Amino acid sequence: MARRTLPRLVLAAPIAVVLLLLAAGTIAAQDPEPSLIPGPPAPTPIAHPAADGANGCADCHASLDGRQKAIVEDWRTGIHGIGGVGCADCHGGDPRSDQITVAMSEEAGFLGVPSRDQTVGVCGSCHSDAERMRPYGLPTDQYSKYWTSIHGQRLLAADDTKVAICIDCHGSHLIKKASDPTADVYPLNVPATCSRCHSDATLMEPYGIPTDQYATYEKSVHGQALITDKDIRAPSCASCHGSHSAKPPRSSEVVDVCGKCHTATQELYLESRHSELATAAPKCWTCHGTHDVAPPGERLFFHDSLPDYECTTCHQPPDMALSLDVEQFDTEADRRCDTCHHPESLIYSQVEAIAGALGGATDAQRRAEAKIAEARGLGMLVQDAEVALTEAKTGYIQGQAAVHTTKLTEVTVHTEEATSKAASAEALAQAKLDESLFRRRAMIIVVAVILANVAILFAIKRRIDRSRREQGQGAPPAT
Repeated sequence: MARRTLPRLVLAAPIAVVLLLLAAGTIAAQDPEPSLIPGPPAPTPIAHPAADGANGCADCHASLDGRQKAIVEDWRTGIHGIGGVGCADCHGGDPRSDQITVAMSEEAGFLGVPSRDQTVGVCGSCHSDAERMRPYGLPTDQYSKYWTSIHGQRLLAADDTKVAICIDCHGSHLIKKASDPTADVYPLNVPATCSRCHSDATLMEPYGIPTDQYATYEKSVHGQALITDKDIRAPSCASCHGSHSAKPPRSSEVVDVCGKCHTATQELYLESRHSELATAAPKCWTCHGTHDVAPPGERLFFHDSLPDYECTTCHQPPDMALSLDVEQFDTEADRRCDTCHHPESLIYSQVEAIAGALGGATDAQRRAEAKIAEARGLGMLVQDAEVALTEAKTGYIQGQAAVHTTKLTEVTVHTEEATSKAASAEALAQAKLDESLFRRRAMIIVVAVILANVAILFAIKRRIDRSRREQGQGAPPAT
């Protein structure tokens, strides 16, 4: 069987597509997206003589040297070896023969070590086959998805074999189930797997892609939850970029991407004026960032010092249409409402009112927490105050979420309730403090009364004792 190759497109692929793929590395891909280069159809699986239970390939290679023996052992313990996928299924040849000229003959369909572009087809030839994948419940669209990814498009458009292919993430011989905690594609391990390439400055330099995404992500709320807290519900690289169809989400897609997890917040955002502004609409990354997502807070409202406002801060020449530049929000310090809204604008005053409402609720909670802690420290039971404080915190969180509507009335509904609940919690805690003070004062009085009684009793006892002694001295002697 002749050596098979996958269909390739010539290097004269559309320049716009190549430039887009070279530039990608953040969310900066803009609308509309250029047309994708169609991927090749899935090849048919490699034809080779039936093994009939024999595997001369493994027997021979295991006896060659330590490296080949390790490869055979990896295959045997991997899911392919366990599942009966043999050497010839990926490399071709005649697994029945122990003669090299027969086992590795072209007549037997020997392919040898597939090239990187061939490897995608070899994997896809089986993984696109619904009949083969049905027993394992595996999807059969990974091959077609790969060609829509930035990796696949680079491979097609520029014959760039440095891009990630199947074996870079899944391995070649020691392939593990995605549910195996030791697999490179297990959710907890995905960031480190992507980082093997994306933190390599030499490898990323031709594409102009930054190499600090993993280090940045690791410190974010998402990274802390996934890597530090081992919470597999937290988003990894694949959650936002995709896995087989990996690419940076376009600006118009970001709200939907984040909304996969933050469903309630997405609904609130879609009620806002922001969501109506088309290309000028602030998106999730405008306030929260991308890889460096930090906990939300009131720091997101205002700068420590006002930025320098120019027309081009919000309007792009030549027609001065409203537009936002991703680079405006590269750093957390620039993710503030007044990055766009001037202090003399009406919107700025609304932002101040929203910030004030949340700030008032925060202050009320802090006062309640301090009172509760004080009462608890005196040994008082404060469960009722703690319940009220929990309700206040719930209202505050709802108020924070309502900020995404950009409507003051929506925010204040929750912050007023939060402030009221916090005040109730503070009052309950204060009542406990007052009760404690009353008890201590009452205790002092009781103790004073007890001590006075003890003193009186002691004085009476002394008087009785003295009287007895005096009576004893004056009595006549016994006869």
